[in-house]
Amino acid sequence: MPARVARHHVRQEIQRRILSGESKPGERLSQQSLARELGVAQGTVRESLFELQRLGLVESVDQLGVFVGSLDANRICQAYQVREALEGLAARLGCGNVAPADIVTLREMADEIYQLARKGKEEAMGRLDRDFHLHITELSRNKILTRLAETYRVLGMMVRASREPRTIHDEHLAIITAIEKNQPDNAERLARHHVAEAAKMIDSQARQGKFVPKWVD
Repeated sequence: MPARVARHHVRQEIQRRILSGESKPGERLSQQSLARELGVAQGTVRESLFELQRLGLVESVDQLGVFVGSLDANRICQAYQVREALEGLAARLGCGNVAPADIVTLREMADEIYQLARKGKEEAMGRLDRDFHLHITELSRNKILTRLAETYRVLGMMVRASREPRTIHDEHLAIITAIEKNQPDNAERLARHHVAEAAKMIDSQARQGKFVPKWVD
């Protein structure tokens, strides 16, 4: 297996364990054990853990090793603050790059997200919702922006939307329409509002002691 492919595989597996709760906060991650278990070199595990540290999923403690980080509501809300700024920028930049086919695709995705939510299919809805926002980010044609978006997308894998499906659908369609009509100021405002409302929901639940992270594969 090529080194780059192996590193991606290892990172994805450790990430899955952390986000699903299989690996608990504070748990020490042994490079030697992981390398043996996953059938790769320790160097591959070390590089994968370094990437996960950048994403905020693990923490390195001098002389002690690497440990699973604490993924609480506060950290997720911090990720949403970054997401608000970056997705607003993505929507703005997308206005100058969008093609009619992109608008059709985005509307179809928004409609399917709504239908999945109505049917209570949370995991499928969560996956498609991430793809929807990723598509808008890719429309920015800004590779640095797309790369930066990876961090908050990873932490977003712990959150399932609990807002009213109709409200989310209306907000999605409003963003799409602003991008289609080449209204950069409006597109950015709507995209930022959409993300900010999700962050408010998480914060409100956390203050009431009701926030329970739910992993979406």
